[in-house]
Amino acid sequence: MDNAIPLISVVIPAYNCGVMFDKCLASLKNQSFDSFEVIIVNNRSTDGTAEKARRLAGEDERFRVTDNMQGRAGAARNVGIGLARGEYIAFIDGDDCVSEQYLEKLYRAAADNDADVSVCGFDYYFLNTGSVKKGLSASDRVYTRDEALGLLLQDTKIKFYLWGKLWRRSLFTEYDISIPDMYYEDAAVTPRLFWYANKVASVDYCGYHYTRAFSKYTEVRMTAERVNDYINTVPMIRLFLEQQGCYEKFRKKMRVHVFHVYFAVPSVVKQSSQSSKRPDRENIRRARAKIRLSLKLSPDRLKRLDLSKPVVE
Repeated sequence: MDNAIPLISVVIPAYNCGVMFDKCLASLKNQSFDSFEVIIVNNRSTDGTAEKARRLAGEDERFRVTDNMQGRAGAARNVGIGLARGEYIAFIDGDDCVSEQYLEKLYRAAADNDADVSVCGFDYYFLNTGSVKKGLSASDRVYTRDEALGLLLQDTKIKFYLWGKLWRRSLFTEYDISIPDMYYEDAAVTPRLFWYANKVASVDYCGYHYTRAFSKYTEVRMTAERVNDYINTVPMIRLFLEQQGCYEKFRKKMRVHVFHVYFAVPSVVKQSSQSSKRPDRENIRRARAKIRLSLKLSPDRLKRLDLSKPVVE
């Protein structure tokens, strides 16, 4: 095996990826960029995903497989980060795929601009219709830390997703950043990574293809636990900004995310009704009350807010 250290480590948390896993792996095998490794973290799959991954690893030395026996995608990604050797890390979900120049475009944007993060555009592929819809376009531009963090908090020109980006690995290792093992972990951790990034380079390229089950906004397997994690992203982001002494500077931009969560509550609560113990109306009231509280509490009281206590049950 070639022991040369790759420039990019691709981390794939893989749990029952189904037929899309073949497409995901093929898209990586065909990359125009050649200095990369792929770390597939099998997250207790039961549908043949792990067997496909191990078969490919036996054929292609760029691919490695390890197992994560507890936790969700966040825990699986942390396992991959711990094994990564590259200067940069790219996260790809096992049921998504990327274009042929994905790694090359993101690497060139980061390296040429000495940026700690690079981002590109993406589109949606809907399983229920087979249709493709434009997700987000990106432009060729380099942002300062504050510009990029402001755009991220608005979740418009730069989205919270961990995928669709290339991250300098030292952002995780030097600042001891791990990915929370929760639903919507992207929103909880990407502001931290952007805060420590020197620059963020954007590239005009739609390179990531995100698979969704439905063409209408409907989550698969929405549960009360997922709703509680979604709500918790609000106090988690605010607390981090308070700790950095920059909450007031970014407060108005963060409110965009707050509004998204606040007004999405009725929809996500109704989708989780089968796993809920309380009536929807009561869950919606409690969820929105926690969001408002998360903005009103002093920083000291916010630290003591028990995020493990569910408000949607």
